[in-house]
Amino acid sequence: MGEKLVLFVCVKNSARSQMAEAFFNHFNDDPRFHAMSAGTESADEIDPLAREVMEEVGISLDGQRPKLYTEEMAEEAYLVITMGCLDKCPYAPPEKTWDWGLDDPYDHPIEKYREVRDKIRQRVLKLVDDLKSGKSREEIIGRKSLFRIE
Repeated sequence: MGEKLVLFVCVKNSARSQMAEAFFNHFNDDPRFHAMSAGTESADEIDPLAREVMEEVGISLDGQRPKLYTEEMAEEAYLVITMGCLDKCPYAPPEKTWDWGLDDPYDHPIEKYREVRDKIRQRVLKLVDDLKSGKSREEIIGRKSLFRIE
């Protein structure tokens, strides 16, 4: 059995999903899982404010680039976590898609980026703990997998 992909998806793949991927790969030490991120309309580059707020917590987004979300990615993924853009997601397998309902910080002051970053960090830490403890996908996202978490 190979690694299971946790795929974080947002519209541009320039801020929220990049932060989630970076946090997951930073905090996860379980070789059964790895994270990647993608966007439904990927940007040309990572949002500079996203880079800045991640550097504030000691995590670099250097070497990362926005990637276009594809149906193949969705099929390969163990979990597809949308950042609050489920309505713009062309491929959302209901049995493995979970929408975190996070605001897009784009075009807001840096404080909004920090707020979103901190929410992502909290949720990623919980997700990593749940995966490491052996919880199933169904236990993690529940039967209401397409609904937003509160």
